[in-house]
Amino acid sequence: MKQFVKAIEIWVPGVNGSVLELASAYYGELEDFKKASESMQFAYDDGLPGKTWSTGRPIVLTDLDNSYFQRAEAAHRAGIACAVSFPVLCGDFLQAVVVLFCGSGKDVVGVMEVWQNPEDGSKELSLVDGYYGALEKFEFISRRLTIMYDRGLPGVAWAKGHPVIIDNLGSTNSFLRAAKAAEAGITTGLAIPFFNNDSHVQILALLSARGTPIARRFEIWLPDASKEALHFDSGQSYAGDDLGKQYEDISIKKGEGPIGEAWLEGRPLVAQDESDGGAAMIVLPVIRNGSLNSVVCLVL
Repeated sequence: MKQFVKAIEIWVPGVNGSVLELASAYYGELEDFKKASESMQFAYDDGLPGKTWSTGRPIVLTDLDNSYFQRAEAAHRAGIACAVSFPVLCGDFLQAVVVLFCGSGKDVVGVMEVWQNPEDGSKELSLVDGYYGALEKFEFISRRLTIMYDRGLPGVAWAKGHPVIIDNLGSTNSFLRAAKAAEAGITTGLAIPFFNNDSHVQILALLSARGTPIARRFEIWLPDASKEALHFDSGQSYAGDDLGKQYEDISIKKGEGPIGEAWLEGRPLVAQDESDGGAAMIVLPVIRNGSLNSVVCLVL
């Protein structure tokens, strides 16, 4: 099975706080790109990680050659066509920058988008930018679409105030582009909201196809009312696993396993999922108003 996401990096502030350093990463078989990346550092507003730090917002970078991206030649050799980055913030303080690198080719299908509402707080989302690969028809309709609060995948994530997963996108009324998703082979959508304040939001939407999935398994974990444990909220497995049943009696406390570690430290990480043969997994804490909002886990 080909992968849509070819590499993942987690950049965190160094000891003196002046540069970002690589904390953990997944490169799969991209050894040359790994060598070109692992010793790098990025100052504030420098390169893609530094630009994400300075803007404090998700970025979709589809032109690696004519931009501030610093590893374009190595990325081309690795078959990387696009980079999507987003910050993990606790108030005004940067915890980490996450970078996802996407593959290219007509048989590599997937979508990554960033949506936002106007800074005046209006209840509608428009596309900031997106990567669609060869899905020209899907891109055409997406760039002309406005999504209202509590409508569609991004609007529902905005309304709920935490990440949302929708499966069977091509056959659900809750996804506004269902017909085009079915035509493109897109099956699963994950939306993660990033709140600048209570009225202004950016939504990162990851749309995954069965043939080249963004991840083989998606999971969302939410804190309980006491905020002492995380419980499984929703998920999707391309292997057909019943995740709700699998996790129905599971609770995770701070520091327990990769998910609990991400909660304890307030930082994303790349780890191995020992329950899935050591498969690579990325764990993302979502922070809102200084507190843990949710944890998103993607198993590649």
